[in-house]
Amino acid sequence: MGANCDDTMAPTEASDVLIVGGGLAGLTLANYLSRQGREPLIVERAPEWRGGGYGIGLWADGIDVLDEIDRLETVRERAADPSAFEVRSSDRSVLTRTRVPTEETLLLAVHRGDLHAALRESVPDDWVRMGTEPARIEEHADGVDVTFDDGTGGTFDLVVGADGVHSTVREQCFADWTLAERDTYVWSLWAPQDVDLESDMVSVWGRVARGSSPASATAWGSTSPRDWTHVPTTPATNSADRPPRSAGNCPTCSPAPTTSRSSIACAR
Repeated sequence: MGANCDDTMAPTEASDVLIVGGGLAGLTLANYLSRQGREPLIVERAPEWRGGGYGIGLWADGIDVLDEIDRLETVRERAADPSAFEVRSSDRSVLTRTRVPTEETLLLAVHRGDLHAALRESVPDDWVRMGTEPARIEEHADGVDVTFDDGTGGTFDLVVGADGVHSTVREQCFADWTLAERDTYVWSLWAPQDVDLESDMVSVWGRVARGSSPASATAWGSTSPRDWTHVPTTPATNSADRPPRSAGNCPTCSPAPTTSRSSIACAR
């Protein structure tokens, strides 16, 4: 993220920052700005929040960010803290197993809906406008003029695009980027759990079909109240369920914008 977040700005100036997209990145930024005394405006294209999604593993960097914005303990209450890492073969035999010291937290496994709710709880409702997105974004010397698709508008010192892979901000403001193809593909799905994982994180290795390359699946047991095998799987349409991708500092978006003091940024 970047541009024009000057700590000398008056902390009580309301809505000098516009965050487009109320997903994990947008809400995390809103929590951070709140701790700096700012009151950003968040616009989300979906008419209401959705609780769907998949499991997310938060490693050291993610845990540190949650701690910095004072959301770690709230998330920890809803997450699983694996006590061991185990690798099994497709016939369920254990290949290797490593226990995690009880005094260490290497990973928090949390459902995306629970993580989103924890970040949302600390953001005031009047900071959020649902069911709208920018229809026009114009940057000038005194700020950024934004017209929303509901006919309203405003001028902001900084506009941050955190609106996912179908980002309106990126499409309107960062024309000089390319999509890089990768050779790694990931399929995510819910499956009936007929194995007691306890509180372990388990990786299962095997072949998905005769003659195919080896594949792996990773899962973890949960000690949280949520029943992980019965989470709604209806595809969500809001940007909160599409992870943000950055322009300029993301390996899939290149090259970086040439303007050195741009007031528009994409959140990674």
